[in-house]
Amino acid sequence: MHRGINDLYKTYLEMSDAPVEKKQYKEIIDTFNEAIVNHLVAGGEFNMGNRLSSLYIIRAKVNPKTARIDWKTSMELRADLIKKGIALYDKETGEGEKWFVYHTTKQYVKFHWEKQNCRVKNSRVYRFDPTGGDTGAKGKLKNLIKKDDLAYLRFRRHGNL
Repeated sequence: MHRGINDLYKTYLEMSDAPVEKKQYKEIIDTFNEAIVNHLVAGGEFNMGNRLSSLYIIRAKVNPKTARIDWKTSMELRADLIKKGIALYDKETGEGEKWFVYHTTKQYVKFHWEKQNCRVKNSRVYRFDPTGGDTGAKGKLKNLIKKDDLAYLRFRRHGNL
């Protein structure tokens, strides 16, 4: 079940004796979330409390058996091939130009929810989805990795890295 800011504000109104206006509530939530993301991207860990455990960023080795497609580059190549009038690859005929471009990095970084220490029932069915876009959590992490070649060293190793 997805809950947005409107649902959270309604719950807040029910629980608070002296509620603030919705605009101020949203500003507080946005400021808090941005501070958490900045802390995580700086290499920190955030304990969510209430038996939910922690969030942090990990770095892990890419499994070469499960190559991941670089969708942005692939779609640019696809558009370029179409523009030039080149036929795209067709699985059934085996003919045409292949346009998938795969990531070539040996490791990756991602947000991680430490569920081992989580004491919430059925925690396996829940997941943490960081915000996307250039200004979201994923965008901040992506921009950091692009700008600073050694930024990945801030984050914990995961698996057999």
